[in-house]
Amino acid sequence: MNARRWLITLCACVLVFAALAGYKFMQIKAAIAFGESFPEPSESVQALIVSSSPVHSHITTIGEVVAPEAMELRNELEGRVSAINMTSGGKVKKGDVLLQLDISEESARLNAARASANLTRLKLERMNKLLPSKAVSEDSVDQARAEHDIALASVGQWQATIDKKTLRAPFDAVVGLHDIEVGEYLEANSMLVMLLGTQDFVWVDFNLPLTQGRVALGDNVSVKIPGADGEGIEATVIASNPAVSAQSRNLRYRARVAAHPALLPNAVVNVEVPTGSSTLIQVPSPAVLRDEMGTYVFVLTPEDSGEGYRASRRAVTLGSEEGEITGITAGLAPGDRIATHGAFKLRHAMLAYVRERPAKPVAADADSARGE
Repeated sequence: MNARRWLITLCACVLVFAALAGYKFMQIKAAIAFGESFPEPSESVQALIVSSSPVHSHITTIGEVVAPEAMELRNELEGRVSAINMTSGGKVKKGDVLLQLDISEESARLNAARASANLTRLKLERMNKLLPSKAVSEDSVDQARAEHDIALASVGQWQATIDKKTLRAPFDAVVGLHDIEVGEYLEANSMLVMLLGTQDFVWVDFNLPLTQGRVALGDNVSVKIPGADGEGIEATVIASNPAVSAQSRNLRYRARVAAHPALLPNAVVNVEVPTGSSTLIQVPSPAVLRDEMGTYVFVLTPEDSGEGYRASRRAVTLGSEEGEITGITAGLAPGDRIATHGAFKLRHAMLAYVRERPAKPVAADADSARGE
């Protein structure tokens, strides 16, 4: 009797469990059907079919403008200024007398030395005429010749002193600022004024690390003035140091560039140095995404139905980045279609639709719209 009761109870439990399971199954089936009634999640992005193109790489370094002819005019001897023939900012020609120190004493001594030299010359000429007749000895002639040479040396000495006190322009130049006055006493080796040559070109010296390439003589570089817009000024490499710097291990180059009002001597400029060319795939920067796994893009593969694309994550290796353009050295091949703007919304294997980017209204259209 007890076994029959347990059997009836067991059957009842089974029936209740089956009823509950069937009810739950119908609920799950209905939920699945309800979920399938919604479209698959998707996102709209912009796309680009990539292609390879030649890319010219370069590096930017700091350069210094150097004047081909520039010097600090200094006096070798001390003395008092007797004449000044230069004005601040004026131009002078090579050989022009710029500054004259007092040479009154030296001029007097020079005249005395010339008179002595003339006297010894006449004495030597007379003895040379008497020597064939043995009226004078050869020793006397030699002594007269030595006295004449000493007198000529004295003339040269005083003339050299006068030349050192007469400061001339060593080249065609523009005179810098000075405050020298007539009558002023100058110590030896005093800094007088800066002279700057008037050539139609200047030099730009720059350093280049050996690890980033080398430049051959005759190659062109671009000189850019900091803060100035527009393209750089083309310069030609004309020389390089025969050895690298012991401090920086860089090699120093010199380029020749046409004179420019902003290229003043000792000014600092930017120099773009070409380091070679290569074939590279370039993509818009928004197409490149980054996470803890590295850099990647989403490659779009067309769906079999012909509607939309399937996004596939692909790791890439980056090259140079300039503005909104990023170079890809590995991971993509020409002809691949990738997501660009809006790629950050995608996930792997997600459905994507390609849309065109709306064009920005031009200023004329905006003005006409305001006029209406």
